[in-house]
Amino acid sequence: MAAVSICPRILVIGYCYPPTASPEGFVTAKLLRNLPDCRVDVLTIENGLISKVLDEGMGSYADNINGQVYRVSVSKMRQMISGFPRLPFRPDRWVLLNSVVCRKARYLLASREYDCLVTRSQYHSAHLVGLSLKKLYPDLPWVACFSDPWANADHQARVPFLSDWSERQENKVLEAADRLVFPTKGMQEHFVEGRSSFGGKSVVLPHSFDPKLCKSSPAKKPLDPNNFTLRLFGSFYGTRKPDVLFSAIDQLELEEGQSLTLEIYGPWHKAYENLGDSFSKVSEKRINYLGQVPHVEALAKMQEADLLVLVDAPGAGKSFYLPSKLVDYLGSGQPILALCREGVVSTVVSSVGGMIADPSDANAVTTILKHWIESQRGCRLRAEGVVDEYQAANVGAKFRSMVGELL
Repeated sequence: MAAVSICPRILVIGYCYPPTASPEGFVTAKLLRNLPDCRVDVLTIENGLISKVLDEGMGSYADNINGQVYRVSVSKMRQMISGFPRLPFRPDRWVLLNSVVCRKARYLLASREYDCLVTRSQYHSAHLVGLSLKKLYPDLPWVACFSDPWANADHQARVPFLSDWSERQENKVLEAADRLVFPTKGMQEHFVEGRSSFGGKSVVLPHSFDPKLCKSSPAKKPLDPNNFTLRLFGSFYGTRKPDVLFSAIDQLELEEGQSLTLEIYGPWHKAYENLGDSFSKVSEKRINYLGQVPHVEALAKMQEADLLVLVDAPGAGKSFYLPSKLVDYLGSGQPILALCREGVVSTVVSSVGGMIADPSDANAVTTILKHWIESQRGCRLRAEGVVDEYQAANVGAKFRSMVGELL
């Protein structure tokens, strides 16, 4: 590592990056586009491996960093094997690509003068590349950023031997990295619990939204006092399901002349199969699944909605996840209804004047919707001070400051 210039050069390694359409990819691009006073190169894998869905608009946005994007191609055999979603590899099936990515990273580090290494997950396999590089370049500062839990993830089943191995690798990463970055305080506590030595080098920096992505959005439509448009963005899996929300809308009683439409944008879910039977298009209550749309279009639709809905998984204990779509909701300024248990989502939504309901209680959701229609509709978020924390320029400045402390 050479003497650090006033504009340090950073190598970022992550397996999700636009145009790959993934929340993690969008989060990473928004951060890197807003890192001041530095050069940033990104090392990722070729388009179409993580997801077949590509977002060319976000691809152009993500490529426009102050640096280069390097995409690693892998053999047909590796593509085929890693394409099976249920492979029991740990920490994830993309570990099969690590040797190829590491080889390219070694080439970049040998041929260019980098001042800092950053690895980002999802997916955690990227941190194992960082661990290998740290052994080769022990003086190169390394920042490991985590969006989700690793060894103790509640959505991942344990696999004999492989899970134990993965947990050991997690400990090695946490030990070797010079800084650990988490999107919430709860996530930080999850990782460093019982590991007091890691607490001093861990930082909480949230996901962010970039107002520049919204500047071309159409003007907000005039308020219609009798027609209500709710919009929900994202995917459902595991115990996170839309059934309670659908039941709540089904039993909601509207006044004569009123209508309510819930529009859903995101990957397909089996719960959408019978929407046409349950909610007729000529009914005063409609639920329409409209598929996936490009991210910038989704942001515009958020700004045009009367109410934005987020559905989290029910369960015991506090949730420490920060969904990136919630941060985009905050950027829209529109009212939010979150079906969630106590935790990060409920705290954030409450702090901006949004509405909270138990994700397992349809009656409670119906009551809140009725109250919103009667008295709160049209009220924008109480955004002062709170939303600024999630603006990409502010998050980027804090990240850049943290990197400066390492150099």
